[in-house]
Amino acid sequence: MKFVKSLSLLPQCVSPLQKCYSTDLISLVGIPRVKITKGENRYLLVMIHTHGFTNFGRVIVRGADVDNHLEIFDSILEEMEPQGICSKCLGGGRILNEEDKKKIKIYGTSRTFGGADHKRTRNILQAWTTYKDFKISVKN
Repeated sequence: MKFVKSLSLLPQCVSPLQKCYSTDLISLVGIPRVKITKGENRYLLVMIHTHGFTNFGRVIVRGADVDNHLEIFDSILEEMEPQGICSKCLGGGRILNEEDKKKIKIYGTSRTFGGADHKRTRNILQAWTTYKDFKISVKN
């Protein structure tokens, strides 16, 4: 009889887990954490999350050869909003990506969004398979 009563509690235990691991949250995993191009570029560090689930976010790095950081953020919004994903910019800077020498230098700040945590950016790049063998330096 105790077993039957404990089974009746199962839906109450599973329901919060279903919310935490819904398909909306799993869709964040499909978004690449890093997209940067070769050469010297501006970059942004951005927190993305499904609307209403701010505790289950993911930090991504996006960089491009553009005139200002706002252009990068606009392209991120164009990519994320149709999927129902919210974006919050954590700051920006510059990345010198020398793929042939396997070197990356992270430095500077964004006039629009302020400075990013370059050490956090370095950690994300080192975790990414493409850049894990690179020598990544940070200059504040």
